[in-house]
Amino acid sequence: LEEQNRKLQQELLEERKNTNFTQTYPKGWERIRNLIQSNPGADRLYSVLSEHIDGNCGAVVADQQFLADQLSVTTRTIRNWVSFLEENN
Repeated sequence: LEEQNRKLQQELLEERKNTNFTQTYPKGWERIRNLIQSNPGADRLYSVLSEHIDGNCGAVVADQQFLADQLSVTTRTIRNWVSFLEENN
């Protein structure tokens, strides 16, 4: 009984962690709107990166070919979008 209670407590804690949840602040929404208007492709990349960010370290690890395949574009396009995002913070 004690083991079941401990297991249930652990499951409840895991549920509260909000996995698969992304929070966007007002400034983030402003950035998304600006990206959609100025460079929709870079916004697509930004959204994929945001969706897959590791909440523990704030990073995404993916090679350019993987991103290109996910977005149905070339690696050159990914590099252009990355450059745009870097130049525009």
